[in-house]
Amino acid sequence: MRKFSVNTDKKKTSPTDEQIKRQKDFARLHHEYEKLTKRGKKPLYRDPKLFMLLFIIGLVLFLMFMES
Repeated sequence: MRKFSVNTDKKKTSPTDEQIKRQKDFARLHHEYEKLTKRGKKPLYRDPKLFMLLFIIGLVLFLMFMES
């Protein structure tokens, strides 16, 4: 079995006021939350690269089913 040692030093474990103020950027936090939860403004099918990819996949599937 392991032997654990307990820190009996009375060190200050709470953050300082300066550290707390540095982390209180609620505007940035809200912006990151909105970016994660909101959908993109442009629909996927209107993206030209994705549209070409979907068109090519559809064309390949169409040609595969027409051959049989």
